Amino acid sequence: MFREFPELKPPHGKFRIIGIEMFENPGEGHWVVEDLDDAEEAIKKATLMTKNASKDVDNSKDATIFCVYDENGNYLGGDIYSKK
Repeated sequence: MFREFPELKPPHGKFRIIGIEMFENPGEGHWVVEDLDDAEEAIKKATLMTKNASKDVDNSKDATIFCVYDENGNYLGGDIYSKK
């Protein structure tokens, strides 16, 4: 993800929450929410944000999701529709 969108990479030692509008075209509809020091805190917050944003949505294709990534571009959680 960071190769395509380097602005989404968090600073060293941080965990970045990214908002994604799933119904937008690829490369559009994503934004930085915030950077946190603790991975668990970031995942809990992103998961709650996804649940709140998706409560009136029937499928993931229409959802707004919030995902957490580390400085290496590893997805850590937050997307309630993900199989991970």
